[in-house]
Amino acid sequence: MALRLKGNISSQNESLPTYSLSGLRKTPRLIQYHAGTSNLLILFKEGGINAFFDIPAHEFFNESISLDTLVDIAFLEDQLSECTDYIGIVENFLLQQLKHRTPDQLILAATKAIKEQQGNLNITQLASSLYISQDAFEKRFRKVIGTTPKQFASLVRMQSIVKNYSSKDFTHLALEAGYFDQAHFNKAFKQFTGLTPSSFFNTPPQW
Repeated sequence: MALRLKGNISSQNESLPTYSLSGLRKTPRLIQYHAGTSNLLILFKEGGINAFFDIPAHEFFNESISLDTLVDIAFLEDQLSECTDYIGIVENFLLQQLKHRTPDQLILAATKAIKEQQGNLNITQLASSLYISQDAFEKRFRKVIGTTPKQFASLVRMQSIVKNYSSKDFTHLALEAGYFDQAHFNKAFKQFTGLTPSSFFNTPPQW
């Protein structure tokens, strides 16, 4: 969830909503922060969005939705414009939205397994280990997490590669992460980051 406190942000020269909810993405999106811009970002854990909003998580995939299409934000806007306790205001707003739903423990167990294996595991075998058919598993997973188990595993695997990168050569890195070869790895990496591995790791951090 992104709340713009002042200034303006855009993507591909198109202004973005003042308050928005964004889902998981499989491709990068370049955000331009204009001078004097200040944003407050709230990162939800896997499945966390379901505790606050009624829309299924998969409808956010690769999308950014204006927050005012889901809930009344007039009071939130007034408070954020009048007070500097931004964290407290947003916490109160989210508590008001809390649905007190019981988390889907099977899906949470699946995301835990995927993260423990750094995304490098067989989804069919994962579904079998959880005693659920693959079709039912994928439908439940998409609704809670926002994407398919396979796509989520791909995101986790790539995120793990970026986080744990060292001076290893890219062929070694690709094989260690479970890719067939470096060409397959390069293609997946560029889809995720927008850059080749060498360009990405030689570019100064954006944040």
